[in-house]
Amino acid sequence: MSATTMLKLAEMNDPAAALLFADYCKSRGLQVNAQLENDMLAILYCEENCHKQVTELLHEFVQQPAHPRYQAAAWQRSTPVATNGTHSAVTIPWAKIANCPVTTVLLLLCLLVYGWQQLDFESAVTGLQLTAPEQIWRWFTPALLHFSVTHLVFNLLWWLLLGAAVERRFGSVSLLNFTVVTAVISNATQYFVVGTNFGGLSGVVYALFGFCWLNHKRYPQVQPLISDALAIFMLVWLILGFADVLWVSMANWAHLAGLLAGLIMALLLKPPRR
Repeated sequence: MSATTMLKLAEMNDPAAALLFADYCKSRGLQVNAQLENDMLAILYCEENCHKQVTELLHEFVQQPAHPRYQAAAWQRSTPVATNGTHSAVTIPWAKIANCPVTTVLLLLCLLVYGWQQLDFESAVTGLQLTAPEQIWRWFTPALLHFSVTHLVFNLLWWLLLGAAVERRFGSVSLLNFTVVTAVISNATQYFVVGTNFGGLSGVVYALFGFCWLNHKRYPQVQPLISDALAIFMLVWLILGFADVLWVSMANWAHLAGLLAGLIMALLLKPPRR
């Protein structure tokens, strides 16, 4: 048994980053361990005889955490690290969705409403569209309506990925407030500019896109949820929607308002310190 002393190297508030760095060091023959305290904290330890070298590598990692060499090291060790802080190759963190009550409840509401639409479309649309502005809940409920399977699946997949990530990092109350505010803003914009004939969670999804992209720019994480390339694609998709050259009818003003609302909220909110 080795008598080498393990020294505490650093505390990191992103377990995924700690795991990536530890795997990278081990791929170079350096003994570095990441001890996970909870979902938002990990402590790095290294052997005393390589403390100086590991410290230098840590400084490099902090400067460029998204460099491919770190994820490559994780793959070489057969333990690819996902951004949710666990060893997984799954893009959407299904195992943690159950721990995200706001994400789960809204997902179920959208599914239940879609089922209602299949049973009695007229009743569902009449009951949830923004046709009676004096009824306060109608400023939110159009977000629960979806008019095709494709529309529903697209929105819910992004909601699961981005909504759950925001809920884990900022908390359930913050995601609930974010969802209500961005849904109301996007619905209100579409209503005042175009009218009542619209529905879908797309306004909130665009808000999450803008929020996650700009939040990563302000507070870099190991791997961004929204890459620059994907951000450009969503922006082009938004422009094509306004140009009316797509084969589907979209609530373009709701998308634009949601995106702007998400960007503004990314300027107002910062990740809680753990």
